[in-house]
Amino acid sequence: DDKMFNKIISKIRVRIEHVFGFVENSMHGSSLRSIGFDRAVLNTDLTNLTYNLLRYEQVKRLNLKTWR
Repeated sequence: DDKMFNKIISKIRVRIEHVFGFVENSMHGSSLRSIGFDRAVLNTDLTNLTYNLLRYEQVKRLNLKTWR
């Protein structure tokens, strides 16, 4: 039962974990230092925007097919 569940969600899990791995390893995103909720949200939003721009450039440069 657990093996079937893991097989179903593994494709989704790997996509998400690769994003977090890239942010942590390449962008030093494992820690967040800011005072206040609004600044923390802004920092997270800018990190996500930066990741998306880098990923977009990579997809275009390598002519990759997206998963959808």
